[in-house]
Amino acid sequence: MREEAENLKEFLVEKFGSAIQFKYVDVQSEEMNNYPDISAILDRVRLPLTVINGEPRFHGGFSNAMISEAVSDLL
Repeated sequence: MREEAENLKEFLVEKFGSAIQFKYVDVQSEEMNNYPDISAILDRVRLPLTVINGEPRFHGGFSNAMISEAVSDLL
């Protein structure tokens, strides 16, 4: 999953440059303590979960097109 996320990151950085920030967080890590709202919904979603601006947007897979469109709508 991390490799897919890195591919998505490269795609988004190429398309949007410094307008985006991208972070991969392993849901099994202690880092999830920083995201209590996301931790609370993990039992209701399929991983991977894509969160944009703190809001869960997509789950169950990575779609470069869908995620890119969502980011584009915000810019």
